[in-house]
Amino acid sequence: MLKYENRLDLKAADISKQTQQIFTSGSMLRRKMIHYRPYICPFEELITRVPKGSTILDVGCGDGLFLNILAQLQWVSSGLGIDRNKIALATAREANKNILHACELDFKQYSIDKEWPSGKFDVVTMIDVLHHLPPDEKQHAIEEAVRHVKPGGLFLFKDMGISPRWRRSFNSLHDFVLSGELVTYTHLNVVASWVESMGAIEVERKTTNRFWYGHETIVFSKMS
Repeated sequence: MLKYENRLDLKAADISKQTQQIFTSGSMLRRKMIHYRPYICPFEELITRVPKGSTILDVGCGDGLFLNILAQLQWVSSGLGIDRNKIALATAREANKNILHACELDFKQYSIDKEWPSGKFDVVTMIDVLHHLPPDEKQHAIEEAVRHVKPGGLFLFKDMGISPRWRRSFNSLHDFVLSGELVTYTHLNVVASWVESMGAIEVERKTTNRFWYGHETIVFSKMS
């Protein structure tokens, strides 16, 4: 089983500084949102859950912040980010040009309700994606993500917390204001049951609060 023993002493400010060096194109508003996101989302915790030298698939990669930071830190050997948003993927690719260290990264367009890339990876991540998916697509997305994990690999899942209700309400308002979406949430135990049905076991669960946002993370190890 892969282990995440190689810890980094990172803080949100460190990751924000890295994003400012990498994400230099696009509108000022979009850049600022990327630069400040590490203060809201606990990326410093998520990074250290990825074993050093892994191959990684990031499902719903958006602007590619997570993969590009991992590459900048020389933390992964290769990575593939998939998303349905062409504009976000273009931002991810432009940022990748500013990576100081050679790393095989690619960003491709996929609608995960219809198609997925081939191959399996040491680590598959799904960060703040599930609450954006329609209810009838959620289980399929989780199962496909786990299917792309190599035996002995890890599935790293994070989504916004559903309790307490006031934190969930703030995040729902956030998503509605920024994207016009009415998001829906899934209890972590339900997610865990879907993952475990695919032959993985839960090895860590953590809740992290930042300002008025709640974050729930589970790490799973795939047995076969």
